[in-house]
Amino acid sequence: MTTTPEPLGFQDLVRLRGRRRATAGRRAPHRGVWVPHGSRDTVALRLEALTVVRPDAVATGWTAALFHGHPWPPRDPPLEVATGDRRIRRPGVLSRQFTIPDGQHEEFIGPHGHPIRVATFDRALFDLARYLPRDDAVAALDGAGRLGVDARAAVPTQAELNRDVSRRGTALRHAALCAPLAESPMETRLRMFARDIGLDRLVVQYRVPGTPYRLDLADPERRIALEYDGEHHGYSDQHTRDVERRNRLTARGWMVIVVTKRQLWRTPDELAAQLLRAFAERS
Repeated sequence: MTTTPEPLGFQDLVRLRGRRRATAGRRAPHRGVWVPHGSRDTVALRLEALTVVRPDAVATGWTAALFHGHPWPPRDPPLEVATGDRRIRRPGVLSRQFTIPDGQHEEFIGPHGHPIRVATFDRALFDLARYLPRDDAVAALDGAGRLGVDARAAVPTQAELNRDVSRRGTALRHAALCAPLAESPMETRLRMFARDIGLDRLVVQYRVPGTPYRLDLADPERRIALEYDGEHHGYSDQHTRDVERRNRLTARGWMVIVVTKRQLWRTPDELAAQLLRAFAERS
């Protein structure tokens, strides 16, 4: 006797278990699709459940990037899928009305055995570059560098393969701003901030000659460094190492400007004035 594989639609559950017990011990990742209550909530499970009602859906954007192991995902992104010319209207689903052609997606097997289709990592980056705001897009592209993928090459290649898609020029502009050596999304945001105020020639992850130190962003000619101060820098051992590092760089003639998240988000005008003054003084 064969059984219908999970996840199951309501009518399948009625056929297998009867109407009264149809959804007992189950939960619905999407409206009308049910899985056993103990099923682990993952991107793959939610995508697999969606394919029960839309088997043509192809994960792209952040959903596909997460599937491929992107290191800097946003918190709780919606399930992002390409659905051709028919939109999916379900809570938690971002339906993109375009088709991803063969060769730009891969097939995997979901947690319960259903096939699921996921855009290749390069295609997912292309779609992120098309649709995200500039800073979010560049951070997503920079993060691909942590997996050994240079989005500066990957996105233009995808743009050439998809010459008739919308927002292609936006994707190319964002890819041109990519710096694959960046080590955090906030470092990328700091770089974009500096660029917007005219500091557009900073070197990413610059290694200071004669030292073991790398700087988040640096102007080697002026010996000015911009360092993003993330949360881990507040721990005592790390703080001690940071102080020693800055003292040694200062002794070599470097000006190290430490930037915090609060400055970037809450006092950007004050930060801009500080940076421009520092660069003017060393011109």
